[in-house]
Order: sequence, then C-alpha cells, then structure tokens
Amino acid sequence: MRYNSFNQIHKGLRAMLYEAALALQHADLSDAAEGEEALQRLEEVLYLFDSHAHHEDQFFNEPLEQINPEVATLFEQEHKEDHRLATVLYDLISQWREEKTAAGRGITGRNLFYAFNEFIAFNLCHMNKEELVLNEALWKVYSDEEIKATEQALVRQTPPDKMMRYAKWMIRGCNRVELANWLTEVKLGAPPELLMVLLKLAEEQLTPHRFAAVKESVNAAAVPAD
Repeated sequence: MRYNSFNQIHKGLRAMLYEAALALQHADLSDAAEGEEALQRLEEVLYLFDSHAHHEDQFFNEPLEQINPEVATLFEQEHKEDHRLATVLYDLISQWREEKTAAGRGITGRNLFYAFNEFIAFNLCHMNKEELVLNEALWKVYSDEEIKATEQALVRQTPPDKMMRYAKWMIRGCNRVELANWLTEVKLGAPPELLMVLLKLAEEQLTPHRFAAVKESVNAAAVPAD
C-alpha cells in the first residue's frame, strides 16, 4: 500500500468537525455565553482548515501544476469554494455577536448551524477526494520517500504552537496503531523532548487504556545505536 500523506492530518480535521458540530448542536445559540463558547470552537476549526488548505496548495498542488494541471486545478478550485464557505461562516459569526436580543441570536445561530453543516459536508467530500484522486496523481510521479520528504518540509514550516494544535486533533482522531507508528517515528527521528511533549498530550487526550497501549508500543521500539 502506498503512503497516504493526508491520512493522519485528515483524521484529525474530521475529529475537529465532528466534535464542533456536536458542540454547536448542544449549544443554545440564543444564549450569549453558551453561544460564544461554541462559536470560538468554530473559529478554531476555520483557522486550522484554512492553514491546512494553504499548506496543501503550496506543497502539493502547486508542484503538481506542471505535471497534472487538471488535477491541480480541480483542488485549487475546491480550496476556493472552501474559502467561500468559511467566509460565510465568519460573516455569520460576526452578525451573531452583533445581535442585541436572544431572539436575534437564535435566528442568526440557526443560519450559522446550517452554514456549518454545508462546510462540514463539503470538507468531508473534499478530503475523500484528496485521498483518492490527488493521492493517485501524486503516486504516479513521486516515490513514497519523496512524498514523506515533502510532508516533513511542510511540518518544519508550521510554527510549533500551531503544530501542537493540529497534533491534539490527530491524537483524538487516529487509531491506536496509527498513533503508535507516528510516535515511534518521532522517537527514532526527532529530539527526545518532542516525544515527551507528544506523549504528554496523548495522555491528556486518550483514555487510560488507549494511552497505555500506545505507550507500550512506543517504548518497545528500539533506538538504533550510533
């Protein structure tokens, strides 16, 4: 099976969408305090999705323009649609905050709820396409090693604080084997301090049973001798 560079980050982004959607459904959006908490979660979703799309364009779509312009253009256009849907949500969030009455917040909140559902539906389909169509185009011209090198360049360009925000959701969204493989790669190829930070984050985000299984697998991985 070829290397899927999008698997881990997309699982994290899907987890963000699912949990934010449930938080929005649970919130009484006519209530200023309760609605504000849910909307701040939405803003985090929009921020991280926008940053992720920018990185995909820079590191994957733009290099593909010379090799497969049809596929590159498809995903550039989809990212424009994603930006449009996000702009609608930002406008509704601003409108909700300007509402002076519970009734006004309730009406705008309902519109925001429907708009976020559209954002979710689009992005779930979009991420599927990237893992099926875009990956197929990348695999035809790049080796797994080249794709991994591109992924690592992307990670190096991401500020550490933002990377930790993504890491939280990747930990929440990935399965036990994926997490163990990821953290083992960190153990074998990154400074020990990074592994400690990620293990601490994993302990905070996972159930005790899942964390123990992941940590056991990571501890079992032998570090090569110098």
